[in-house]
Amino acid sequence: MRSILITVLLTVGFILSGQERLTVRYDDRSGLASTLVGGGVTDSCGLLWLATWNGLNCYDGYDFHWVKIRPGDGASISTNHLRDILLSERGNIICRTDEGIHEFDLSTYTFHDIEPHAIDSLRKVMGRKWHGLTDRQGNRWTADLYGLYKCYSPHHPAHVIEGTEGGHPRSLLVGNDGRLWVGLRKSREIRVYSEDGSLSQVIPLRSAPYCIFQTGQGDVWVGCKPGALFRIGGESITDNAVYDIKEDRQGRLWVATFGEGVKCCPDPHADRPHLSESFGGCKVRKLLITEAGNLVAATDDGLMIGHIDSQDYSKTQLRSVRRDGNDAGSLCCDATMSLAQDGAGNIYVGTRSSGVDVISEESLFSEHPVFVHLNRQESTLPSDVCNAMTFVADTLLMIVGSDNVMAYNPQSGQTVNFGNAFWADTCRFAETTPVILEDGTWVLGADEGAFQVTPQQVNTRGYIPPVVFTTLAVNGGADEFCLARRKVVELQASERNVTVGFAAIDYVDNSGILYRTRVDGSPWTPADRNRSVTLFNMSSGTHELEVQSTDRYGRWVENTGRILVTVEPYWHETWWARTLFALLAIAITGGGVAIWLYVRNVRLQRAELFDKYMALLNERDATDGSVECQEEEIRPISPGQKAEDAVFLNRVRRYIEENIANPDANIDEMAAAAASSRSTLNRHLRSQLGVSAAQLLIEARMQRADQLLRSNDMRDRSVAEIAAMCGYSDARYFQRVFKKRHGIGPAEYKMSCK
Repeated sequence: MRSILITVLLTVGFILSGQERLTVRYDDRSGLASTLVGGGVTDSCGLLWLATWNGLNCYDGYDFHWVKIRPGDGASISTNHLRDILLSERGNIICRTDEGIHEFDLSTYTFHDIEPHAIDSLRKVMGRKWHGLTDRQGNRWTADLYGLYKCYSPHHPAHVIEGTEGGHPRSLLVGNDGRLWVGLRKSREIRVYSEDGSLSQVIPLRSAPYCIFQTGQGDVWVGCKPGALFRIGGESITDNAVYDIKEDRQGRLWVATFGEGVKCCPDPHADRPHLSESFGGCKVRKLLITEAGNLVAATDDGLMIGHIDSQDYSKTQLRSVRRDGNDAGSLCCDATMSLAQDGAGNIYVGTRSSGVDVISEESLFSEHPVFVHLNRQESTLPSDVCNAMTFVADTLLMIVGSDNVMAYNPQSGQTVNFGNAFWADTCRFAETTPVILEDGTWVLGADEGAFQVTPQQVNTRGYIPPVVFTTLAVNGGADEFCLARRKVVELQASERNVTVGFAAIDYVDNSGILYRTRVDGSPWTPADRNRSVTLFNMSSGTHELEVQSTDRYGRWVENTGRILVTVEPYWHETWWARTLFALLAIAITGGGVAIWLYVRNVRLQRAELFDKYMALLNERDATDGSVECQEEEIRPISPGQKAEDAVFLNRVRRYIEENIANPDANIDEMAAAAASSRSTLNRHLRSQLGVSAAQLLIEARMQRADQLLRSNDMRDRSVAEIAAMCGYSDARYFQRVFKKRHGIGPAEYKMSCK
């Protein structure tokens, strides 16, 4: 009861001081382990720790994390029923139960016993009723039987211009004299504010003003919905709903009507100006007249583009540019909402739900326009909704979303997102084109009114929320709250997939905070609200995970949190295993090279011996063929040849010489002549000459055929006769074998040798 009274008194005090204070209650439905809270502290990381009757609770602004004793945890504390807590000198948490006092170590997330002499001094300061605490941001935390209470002051840098509250402004204009014109749809009026912010004029209208435009000569034109288009002080010249007005170099006004397309007012300064027929299109929202004199219209059915005829406006022709599902470089969405052009001539096209498209003016007016797409997947934009756009400078494009404003830098590609916490708790922006006052103040239209924010409010950073790592899940297991004060996570060799949770501590309002991550210096991930990152299939070694967040208003701040993840290597990933693998690879490569050289050398020796052997056959064939060779006359053909091998080859050679013209000569007879079996004959011939017995016989016959065809004495002999002299009874078969060896038939070969 006393805590409720204190909370009420504090709230009343703040109300009286003029600062708004709100109170939020947390109970078991919010994730609190127990509504009975005995005490609370904030640690060095800014986390809120609570002593409950159901264990320790840690609150990071998003979730309550429970810390309780478990069977087998080695802790001597006997209950989760905590009466009180306080911070120790080492920054750990001292917990008091009905049975004793214990220390919870935030480095290891384990309970330890306390020295007996320290317990006596702690009993004197613990056990008293908790009256709450004030955190770093000035929030007041208290508790009663029904839960935990947070009393805080919300803050929104932007504010609504007085007199526009709830007026749904649909048109804005900064006049030539610096005054701000605000057209309110709900009250059907235009409010004009002086440079000092005071209201100087109210212009009542019959229709809601959807666009306000001032010509080069100072006339102010207003387009309305329901339909009206008039010069201030004059009569309406159309009953079309008008969404936008632009002036060309000749002083003519081009009008975007919502229903009858693009029209032109060629005589806006006449006493009775008129509006032309439609040049095309239907539901046109915005117009852009480029420096080159081209007209671009944003419609609900793509773009309408064309060159404005400077002499005769009626000759202006517009054509459509639409999305093509088969062309990745086409317009991303036909529902276009806004247009803008930078100093380099690039045209920006805002769409209702597909981001912003960028294209050069030259490409847009070519036969095949190619757009660059800026969206959540392909840029740093956090949203694909674009209700309106305007350039604050060439390095800053203001993109108005549904409940946020994105400040995009076209040169760096970076985006600063201003969420609804910057504007209002509930904020819904309209398709009103923002304007920039002379002092740099932004003015935007929303359902809540015309928001105004100064450059200082845009750029000044206040409270920077610290990023704290909270949970760890290994290989798809359950999240474990264990990271708040750890700088290094050590994993076993089999633990290659981890999910790390984190939070930026802001107890006032964290709904608009965005996060991005990177590993080992890689590019930052796109900004989103995800508060965890999963690292898959990590290699062994040390990896650095970095997390950065925005402040509550969506602006990036310097609060990068870093944690190291070390993965033990498998045995085959160690340095000694890799060295061994390298040595084995070298040995295998060296062995392979040695074997290749050996085989190559053996083949060369066989080829050399084969050539010499065939030369001996050729030498004997050069005689009359009657010379007989005795085994004892045989000498080794090559140095190092064994005598028995020479005798063996001589027997084979003698058989071939004696039977080279015999068509019935066969391998079995050759083996018998060599005093060996058929298999032994082939094995010895392959080992010494590199050919089989059949191949040797064919080579000998082909060699003799070559001699006979070259011989002058055989000129008159036919191919059939020469085939018979070489042991071929079939002249056609002889021709096929000869042609396969020499590439030409025997007759052609004989003619070429003459």
